[in-house]
Amino acid sequence: MANLSEAQLKQLYDQAMKLQAARRHEEALACYEQMIAANPRIAEVHYQVALIFTEAGRPARALPHLQAAAALRPAEPAIWRLWAAAVALIAEPEGEATFLAALKRSTLPPAVKLRLQDRFTPGHKYVPDVPPALRAEVRKVMPLMQAGRFAEAELLAASLLSRHPRSAAAANLLATAQARQGKIAAAVAAYGKAAALDPEDAEPLNNLGQVLMEAGRLTEALEAFRGAVIAAPCMGPALVNLAKAMQRSGKCAAALPYAERAARLDPNDPVPLVTLGNLHTLMRDFDTAESALRRALALAPARPDALALMGQALSRLGRDDEAMQHYDRALALLPDLPLAISGKAGLLQTLGRFDEAEPWFRRAFALDPANGEPYSTFLVSHKVRPGDPILDEMIARFDDPKTSDASRISFGFAIAKALEDLKDHDRVFPYLRAANDLTRKAHPYDIKLRHKRVAQLLRSMDSRDWPGAPVPGTSDAAPIFVTGMPRSGTTLVEQIIASHSTVTGAGEVNILADMAAKLLFPGREALAAADLPPDAIAGLGADYLAALHQRHPEAERLTDKSIQSYMYIGLIKLALPKARIVVVRRDPRDNLLSIYKNKFTDGTHLYSNNLRDLGEYYRSFHEVIEFWRARVPDWFYEVQYENLVANPEAETRKLIAACGLDWEDACLASHRNTRKVDTLSVFQVRQPISKSSLNAWQRYEAHLGEMFEALGDLLPEDGNAPA
Repeated sequence: MANLSEAQLKQLYDQAMKLQAARRHEEALACYEQMIAANPRIAEVHYQVALIFTEAGRPARALPHLQAAAALRPAEPAIWRLWAAAVALIAEPEGEATFLAALKRSTLPPAVKLRLQDRFTPGHKYVPDVPPALRAEVRKVMPLMQAGRFAEAELLAASLLSRHPRSAAAANLLATAQARQGKIAAAVAAYGKAAALDPEDAEPLNNLGQVLMEAGRLTEALEAFRGAVIAAPCMGPALVNLAKAMQRSGKCAAALPYAERAARLDPNDPVPLVTLGNLHTLMRDFDTAESALRRALALAPARPDALALMGQALSRLGRDDEAMQHYDRALALLPDLPLAISGKAGLLQTLGRFDEAEPWFRRAFALDPANGEPYSTFLVSHKVRPGDPILDEMIARFDDPKTSDASRISFGFAIAKALEDLKDHDRVFPYLRAANDLTRKAHPYDIKLRHKRVAQLLRSMDSRDWPGAPVPGTSDAAPIFVTGMPRSGTTLVEQIIASHSTVTGAGEVNILADMAAKLLFPGREALAAADLPPDAIAGLGADYLAALHQRHPEAERLTDKSIQSYMYIGLIKLALPKARIVVVRRDPRDNLLSIYKNKFTDGTHLYSNNLRDLGEYYRSFHEVIEFWRARVPDWFYEVQYENLVANPEAETRKLIAACGLDWEDACLASHRNTRKVDTLSVFQVRQPISKSSLNAWQRYEAHLGEMFEALGDLLPEDGNAPA
């Protein structure tokens, strides 16, 4: 870029600062980047770029700019404080070590250097600067708090603060006394004052975050916990609280470093390990979740929440008897623990024991009526009849302004399902749209990321000559992969195959697709499939089979219903030449509507909450299938859902033959299969095959215009959908 004059640089800087003040960060960054390209030696520009990235929750992007700014202005405390904040928020040992080494060499005033160094010293506790006379008065409040006399404690703390209005300690005490009495607004104001009076004290910020999180003000709670972690990167409770708040906002992967750091700081504290177990369960890494929870239970064997979470992990690993034992142990210790009650209800539901599950669901409603999650899970297997009071209960909760967005989402999906059961179709879509809009607000998504990923994948795969030469050293194992769009009929197809006497249904294993993704995408860009060494491809199959055998050691042959497997059809067949792959297709109008009507696990299927994105996502699915059809059409077998339900016997016989299995009549009675089903189709697959779900889109045609537009030429010929 051509050099800019001093006047031009100043003009660009002023423009960037105005954009930054207006929170138009991308535009501001573009201005700063122009300045850096013209003159990379302006410390203030690097500092502002780092500030934007740190405040936007991308502290790793801030580090190179902070290092540059510190090199240019080594004695500027503000740069080092921001660097310390970024390192605290990254919560990784390497970044911390680099920062501390640079800090040691810096020319900062010794007092500033020592303060920053102390933040990262495990065991160091920040001591607020409280005058001795005030310290004695503060100590008088503590016995009142310990005795539960919070109203008296509030009066005494308020008196202290009126006489010492600059005392953060007095404001913190007042806030705590108010919080214990449920005076949320007053407590928030007092904690905020304490934090403003002493920004280096993490305790008021951590307390503020807890009050805000309990009040359902998650965004504000996150900011408070971030502030606490910046002030005290070695404060275990603040790290755990930040991890929990991020988990509630659906950012489980981003939450992991905080829980991991807390676990490293105190290996004898079970709380970070319980948090890690929950995070890994939500991320579907159940083996790691089990490991973390076993460590927690070794430290605290009678901890009910750890037992209940272990039940969740073991259930997802297919060890249902052990899971039930853990739920029962948790309930023996704490009979009204919602986590254990809803967990046990969900496990019974996946086992098809719907009548046994219902009382547990009802108990969960009674214990926590404002929580919509048990309702939405229950409605998956419960058909609402006229006069059922559950509908009015849910609508009242949905309309209650005190209901959290997370619960309103669950209630919205559940209400829509109940109204469909009652055939009150005109009232369904407003609840569906509200639930999906709230989900999108909580979990923003850019469909361009999907298009970019698919384009990278297909470029990678197109580099190889398919089918090409066989890979040496592969296994003769022949798992059966069932894949396709969610809600396309994959669960039904797996249930049919798993009804064969020689086949065990493993359900949504989600191992091979993850392994293939990591092999192809070690960084941001995909490797060329042609460059993958044969031993890496053979190792992919071997590693997958080892993981599968660990879960199902006695199984003769397994089905794996992992949705994303269709992305890697070529790799799967190279790594496991005898594997069979079944791709399930369904009329996209019914398929995508069914996705839109259902609540998925938080943080998954993020495209599903917007009708236009659904249509575009389906186009990308179609693109991948057509890619493989053009190259290896005989490497997979397609099932059309509509044909299957219209002609069950003929289509089932073709399916079983395509899987390389001998015919068995049991495959025509798949609804009698008692195996565990852990998907949204848990109820449907236990009913005889029917055509009742065909053409469901017609009831809501007036609402689906955006989806039809996105589908474009992929709309079936009978569907001249409105624009």
